[in-house]
Amino acid sequence: MLTWLLKECAYVLVTTITDIVNFSLTSGQFHPILKESVISLLLKKSTLDKDELSNYRSISNFSVVSKIINRIVKSCLIDHLTSNKLLNPHQSAYGKHHSTETALLYIHDHLINAIGSQKVSCLCLLDLSAAFDTIDHNILISRLSSWFGIHDSVLSWFKS
Repeated sequence: MLTWLLKECAYVLVTTITDIVNFSLTSGQFHPILKESVISLLLKKSTLDKDELSNYRSISNFSVVSKIINRIVKSCLIDHLTSNKLLNPHQSAYGKHHSTETALLYIHDHLINAIGSQKVSCLCLLDLSAAFDTIDHNILISRLSSWFGIHDSVLSWFKS
């Protein structure tokens, strides 16, 4: 709601927000207040029955400070992964100039090349649209540490 005010005062607030981000990471805690959100229900399609709860999807609106911290941490994490060459080159998410479109082009190119070389090809597709909802967070934390070198207070921050 006060996003415009934060933007207008960014030059004054940048030091304070930087201190909040640094304290959050060094303490290994994402403060519980920053986890609070306002949840709204949005009808999936205007033609659906408004009285049926399953026809709605929930939207979580977090505070601006929470979003800023998350964006900064994401940016730092992507920088870490990129500079240490820890991202799979075929991964389409979280990389500059990569998207679902580039993933589809990559697959299309490989299939066309295979057909041109008279190779047999098989394509298996999975719907992973809700994959994050089913992830085992203990495995995620373990891999952040063992695969990507995230340790100590920063790993604690992700746990929190």
